[in-house]
This record gives sequence, C-alpha cells and structure tokens, in this order.
Amino acid sequence: MEGKRQEDLIQLCRELLRRPAVSGREGEVARFAADVMTALGYDLVTTDSYGNVVGSMTFSGEGERVLLTSQMDHVDVGDAAEWSKYPYGAFIEDGRIFGRAASDQKGALSAMIMAGAFLRADRGHSLKGQLSVAAAVHQETFENVASRAIADTVDPTCVIVGEASSLLLERGQRGRAEIRLDTFGKMAHSSHPEYGINAADTMNALLAFLKQHFAPPRDPFLGEGILVLTSLYTSPAGTGGAVPEKCTALFDRRLLRGETLEGAAGELRNLISRAADQIPGLRARVSFPVMEDRCYTGAPIRGNHYAPAWALPEESLFLKVLSDALAEEGLPCRISDRPGFGTNGCHFAVERKVPTVIYGPSRRELVHGVDEYIEIRELLGACRGYYAMAGRLLSGRGGVQIPAEGAAVSEGGR
Repeated sequence: MEGKRQEDLIQLCRELLRRPAVSGREGEVARFAADVMTALGYDLVTTDSYGNVVGSMTFSGEGERVLLTSQMDHVDVGDAAEWSKYPYGAFIEDGRIFGRAASDQKGALSAMIMAGAFLRADRGHSLKGQLSVAAAVHQETFENVASRAIADTVDPTCVIVGEASSLLLERGQRGRAEIRLDTFGKMAHSSHPEYGINAADTMNALLAFLKQHFAPPRDPFLGEGILVLTSLYTSPAGTGGAVPEKCTALFDRRLLRGETLEGAAGELRNLISRAADQIPGLRARVSFPVMEDRCYTGAPIRGNHYAPAWALPEESLFLKVLSDALAEEGLPCRISDRPGFGTNGCHFAVERKVPTVIYGPSRRELVHGVDEYIEIRELLGACRGYYAMAGRLLSGRGGVQIPAEGAAVSEGGR
C-alpha cells in the first residue's frame, strides 16, 4: 500500500474516532461513513431503520456475497480525567492512533471501507459477486438485533467480523447470556431489622453458595462457561432507613457449544434449590432481562442479551481460502488457537449458518480500556488483509459459493 493510500486510511480512522458514537448515538458517525462510502464509489449505500449503514459493490457474474462488518458504537469513555489524551482527539504518537473505539472497532471499520474501495479500483473488472461493508449500531447492547438487520439487507454467503484479533483468523466464539437473579424479603425500618427479612443479606448468602458450588462447563476449544456477577442493587434503594425487600443480581454467563439460554438458567435454578437447604426462608427467582432502547434514527430496539456459541471446524474450506489469501499477500496467515472474545459473529454463524470468521487489528486487552489505541502498522495490515481475503473470495479461485459448512453448534441445552 503506497503513501497516498496509507494517508487516506489513517485519516479516515482519525475522522471516525473524532466523532463520538456511544450506543444509540451513532448518527454523526453513520452519516459520515455513508458519505465516505458514496464518495469512494460504492454502488449502493443504505441506512436501515436501526441506523446500520451498508455499502455494497456489485461485480459482474455470479459469485460470493461477501460481508465485512464492524461496529460503529462504543462504550462510554468513563472518567475522561483518567485518560492521558482527549478520548476523541485521535492523536498520533509513537506509531499509534489514540481514541475511544480505536480497537473496538473503528480501526477495523476504516480498514474495511478503504479495502473495498482499493479492491474496486485495482481489480473491479475481474471480480464476481458482491462485496458489502457494514457499519453496525448497538453492537455493545443489541448485537444480534443489529446483525440480523444487516443480514436481511445483504443476505451474505460468507462473513468476516472486524473484532480485535491481532490480525489472526479466529474461528469461533463463546456465546453469552445475561441472567437476572432476584431474592425477596420483607421491608421494615432499619432501626428494627428484626421485623423484616433483608433481601440483601439473603443475596449475599446465595452469592457465596453459587461461588462455591458453580462448576463452569468446559469446551476444549472455547474454554470455560464462566458465570460473572456484573451488577448488584436493592429495592428500595437509597438511605431512607429501610430494610430492602428485593435484591437483584445480574450475571454474564458465557455459553459453550450446545448450551442454550434456558439450559443455563435451569442450571442456576438447580443450584438455588440446593442452596435452600442452607439458607433459611430463601425465596429467589431467575429470569432474563429484556432491554429496550432507542436508535439514533428514533426507532425502538428491543431484545435480551443472548447469543449462542459457535466454532468452525479446523478443516473448514472457508478458513483455508482466507489463510491462503493472506499468505499470498505476504501477511501472517495463522489461525488462532483461541476463540474470539466477543459475540458479534453469533447471528451469522448460528442463526444464518453462514461461514464466519473474525479478523481485525489490535489486541483484545486494549478494548474498552483507558487510553485505547490502535497500532498504525496493524491498521494498515488489516486493510491489506481484508483486500486479500475479499479479493480471493470474489475472484472465484477460492471455490465460488463456498458451502454453508455450519458452525459446530448444537440445539440442545445442558
């Protein structure tokens, strides 16, 4: 990639970083991304009701419908005073571009957009099929809902997701379930707690029991199906001098192949039944919180935090095609021995049963952190990688219409 193309890619990444896009407020980035794709010559640029932006290029003849997808939204910066640089300044220092979402995933998004434009300019006359680049909303909160809308627009035959993977091909991800646990007591004035039943005390005892007795399942590739407490609060809350009648805990349960939402919840209910023998008067309920929000377009978005696990077989033809393409370009072509850390690919791999991989610049430990950054060399490498892989898939040399091999998943629960 010569100087002018490098400069254009770096500039695009910085412009995306300068536009805040916390989930539900991605409008400025979306409009800018749509304008850029239009200016770069994408044949069709659309924005759906949720606000996902999809730019597509259609080439002559039948071929793969390749989807490159990254998110526009990001988590909040937290305490900006903890950052050494303004989180939306896109400052360059020591070969790095700093800013919230540099690694998750505006760096990948900028590399995908430019890779499509470069590929069209260099080889557009010889390619077949369709290339789409999607900039997704609400991936931090409603990843499957946003992904489903994108898939409905594009109907891809294969997908590359731009999560941070250190430029390695990752062939699967653990799933995710958010589970809510409520304990119930009886309100009373805190000066006479003996007249009530403190739901927080009950929850403390139950959490200790779960920590001691929950045995996470294990998958040889995906790892452990961990259970992590992410939120804890009481009702009524505050300092009004009342014994709380309800305490609520939220858990992030990472799912393995074959596990379902109901199966994971049933496992938790069984543990609560066992805990009842040790915690007098225990009353508890397990449920799945349903979240609702508004998109920047004004459209409502609704769903629970659930995504099934998936993994492509090691002998996957799709992996071989992509690995060969990277090798031909002189890029690292190793398939990672660990799964991706997010869940953005779950809809495509499981619900659509479309060959899906993760490939993106930067390292997972930089995601959501203070002073988030992306190495410029990895940004450039990602663009070359997307260019090489999409070019191979659309050339017909990799086996046009790669079979929907299906991720290694099961419909059964635990």
